[in-house]
Amino acid sequence: MGILLKVPNDRDRNRALDIFDRVTEKAGIGSHGLTLGVTGLNGTATAQFPFIQETDGMAADVSDLFPFCELLAIAVSGAHPSGLVLRTMGQPQTVRGWRFTDGDPMPLNRAEAFNAYAHDPVTGDPVVPAPGTEYADAPVIHI
Repeated sequence: MGILLKVPNDRDRNRALDIFDRVTEKAGIGSHGLTLGVTGLNGTATAQFPFIQETDGMAADVSDLFPFCELLAIAVSGAHPSGLVLRTMGQPQTVRGWRFTDGDPMPLNRAEAFNAYAHDPVTGDPVVPAPGTEYADAPVIHI
């Protein structure tokens, strides 16, 4: 049996697109990756969206956009525990994160991001971050 998740409505989809635009805009110039996890009955669904933000727009594989934004719409519905991670590649690689509370992306500070993403999700044991990885405060995403 697959993972059971709430079907998002049009309002959720519109909010998801707004959040997506704001997060990718806040990412800044460079190479980035978004990872979204939504926990439902029987497991967690994940989606990734790698992109490069340039001064004149974004470069990305459009085929990744629909599944990512559809899962993001489920996250903003508020029906399931969800989290979003933004990795910015470079030296250092920077990790920022948000948890969804009642469908709103709440920024994690650097310590919360470290605690959330530097632990094994199954055992809870700490995982050594990849060399050159820094955790940073996530910006507020106003909706």
